[in-house]
Amino acid sequence: MHRTTRTAAVAAVLLIPLTFSSPAHPRGARRIDTAQAAPSYTYVGTVHAVNARAGSLDLITGVGMALRLVHMTTQPTTLFAGAGASLRLRALQPGDIVRTECRSTPTGMVASRIEKVEAQKP
Repeated sequence: MHRTTRTAAVAAVLLIPLTFSSPAHPRGARRIDTAQAAPSYTYVGTVHAVNARAGSLDLITGVGMALRLVHMTTQPTTLFAGAGASLRLRALQPGDIVRTECRSTPTGMVASRIEKVEAQKP
């Protein structure tokens, strides 16, 4: 495979999340404010890395014309959803597209819900 073809293929894979991303907001997320709960953020992007032992994942998300890497952790109360089946953190693989709902804490982003999204077929 020629270098330019390989570069174009990698760029195409990384730009897939841009078709799913929500409107830009600081940190690349849509902020939802409620009077009773802490602000929450919704990220839609491509899984970059999963560390099931540490309970964390890194997500590549689009912010305008740029890509951003978002690190988040899970808790025992984090809800997982998939296409008709239960999902676990260890089942996520790099390249999977997910929608996450999380909140910012002093120790970083904590996911309250992670949903695997089926990729749109051309």
